[in-house]
Amino acid sequence: MESPKGFSDRVEKWLSWIPGIGTYRDRERRRETDKKIREHLASRLQEARSRLKRLTLNFSQKGQLDPLVDLDRLSAHLQQLADTIRYASYGYGGIFDLEKIREEELDRLYAFDLSLRDDLQGVQGQVEGLVQETAPETLTKKIQEAEYLLDAFEEKFRQRNDFMNRPA
Repeated sequence: MESPKGFSDRVEKWLSWIPGIGTYRDRERRRETDKKIREHLASRLQEARSRLKRLTLNFSQKGQLDPLVDLDRLSAHLQQLADTIRYASYGYGGIFDLEKIREEELDRLYAFDLSLRDDLQGVQGQVEGLVQETAPETLTKKIQEAEYLLDAFEEKFRQRNDFMNRPA
């Protein structure tokens, strides 16, 4: 009996003989990469939210209730954005989808998603700054700055959706 690896290698070779299959498989791999990038971005936002939730709990336990509303709003914004990114449309439709994205567009989308990762580091740094802040009077200002960065990040992600939804 032939080993599963040997059989799959043979199937791969047979598929390579069919015109267009190699290109389709490359696109499917890119589609998977797109999903992995979005999952990574969403999980990083969730990590930042977890840090923020611990900060909220610390303030609550100390009886410092003033910043809780702002922290909760920021936390909800992080959650909403993480969900938006996680469930965004794929960068490339399947072989039978009516709407296709060309490879050049997919390359640009991939580069765009990587730039989102860089911007996310700024958001994470700002949230980390909140965790380090102990003075309530400067905390409010830092929360506003974090909201501003998160709004900018969200707007940039919307540009991705505009790119994906534009007419051909």
